[in-house]
Amino acid sequence: MLAGINRCLDRIESFAMIALMLVATCVAILQVIARYVFNNSLYWSEETVLYALIMMSFLTCSMGVRYAAHICVEVLPLLVGPRLARGLLYLANILGLMFAGVLLYYGGRLAINTLNMNQLSPAMRIPVGYIYMVIPISGTCMGLRYLWILWCMITGKEYKPLSLGMSSAG
Repeated sequence: MLAGINRCLDRIESFAMIALMLVATCVAILQVIARYVFNNSLYWSEETVLYALIMMSFLTCSMGVRYAAHICVEVLPLLVGPRLARGLLYLANILGLMFAGVLLYYGGRLAINTLNMNQLSPAMRIPVGYIYMVIPISGTCMGLRYLWILWCMITGKEYKPLSLGMSSAG
């Protein structure tokens, strides 16, 4: 079940990143054209690009777990025995799961509180709470990734992070 969720997350995150990059790029190009060709700027373009970049930043947290790309101390497991190194790997993944829980809980509270206050973005006039929803979504995705890694460790299956040249099908 977790393997299926992991593959589904791979596809969703990849699609979301492509869509957000496409939106940010197209809006930035449109803004340049509007400003320099038509001598008129789009009032909502900077906010759109900013929110797309913020959303990409949070969504890539989960991808960082999948690709094993987050910053870590790699020297300590090399200095200790294999048993303690495995314990350190468990600890690192449990701490990552706890951080994902913090993102989920406090990010969810922030989004709900902001939605309840009816705060709108300055240019686009959309509820800012919808933008903040990316925080608990990111925490959920990260949590599922860390659960998958812990499940693989507990069951003895090999967890192989994706490399830049691999896809979820490989």
